[in-house]
Amino acid sequence: MLAGVLAVLVGVGACSGGSASPSAGASPSAAPSVRSGLGWASGANGNYPVDVNAWASWTGRPVDVAIVFTTRSDWANITTASWPIGAFTRAKFPGQVSVAQPLYPEDGNEAACANGDYDRYWAAFGQTLTRNGRGDAYVRLGWEFNGNWFWWNAKDPAAFRSCFAHAATALRSTAPHVKIEWTMSAHRDTLTDRTSDVWAAYPGDQYVDVVSIDTYDSYPASTSQQLWDQQCHQRSGLCTVAEYARAHHKELAVPEWGLVRSTGGGGDNPYYIEKMHQFFAANTDILAYEAYFNNAEDQNVQSSLNNPDLNPNSAKRYLDLFGKSG
Repeated sequence: MLAGVLAVLVGVGACSGGSASPSAGASPSAAPSVRSGLGWASGANGNYPVDVNAWASWTGRPVDVAIVFTTRSDWANITTASWPIGAFTRAKFPGQVSVAQPLYPEDGNEAACANGDYDRYWAAFGQTLTRNGRGDAYVRLGWEFNGNWFWWNAKDPAAFRSCFAHAATALRSTAPHVKIEWTMSAHRDTLTDRTSDVWAAYPGDQYVDVVSIDTYDSYPASTSQQLWDQQCHQRSGLCTVAEYARAHHKELAVPEWGLVRSTGGGGDNPYYIEKMHQFFAANTDILAYEAYFNNAEDQNVQSSLNNPDLNPNSAKRYLDLFGKSG
């Protein structure tokens, strides 16, 4: 979720699938059950199943993955609260769940996490997932770590790697089937120190199940094939992330993607919708899931295609490609 940080978000790239085998070594059950009929798992954001189901009603397809965010105020809300995981029991939502998690609350710090001081909290979160029947959820630890809008951003690459490894190991100790995601923000090639390469924060294959990227249509917007291709192959571009996932025998996810109506965005840009669909179709062999981020808040991306429809041309193109008739 981007809340107030859109001035630094950028557009996305596109690349075709390669000939490598999909996620070699990965469990056959790693990807969620595909109910949408698209050929890959497609998701939607929402605080409760009713929100996600509203997207399903609009598209005419079931939602495969619900994108949720915990409250980040303190450890209790991050790791032991019944919301939002408790709202998405399998009886209420039969699809899969992807939950974005800060590596620590705002009064925490990277060094303490790197030392293992927070391991007990992540073990507790694994118990929360298991208790609610979601022990196999996707968990986006420290998502968008290469941006400066979240306090858990990677300030020191070595410390961030150790922090991530500790959290992943502790979480797996109580939820052994959890799928750990390492999620960067698109088109921000360095960490917040402005010198370290974004990939310096990768903790190692043993701690990551899914390599993922949040990508939005801004800075610059993808309004031509040239811009699309240029952005695609940045160090933090969509194609680069896909190529890395493929080379490391990992699945790829795009948990957040969408239009941007605020400064620097492409606004109502059906071309962007087309290119994203093209990318997903070309990379189904490694694609764990993708999810459009539907948002209408004034201080956010204003990507909304439905309820309300802020981008009517793109909404029509989305339904043409991703809807029941697509």
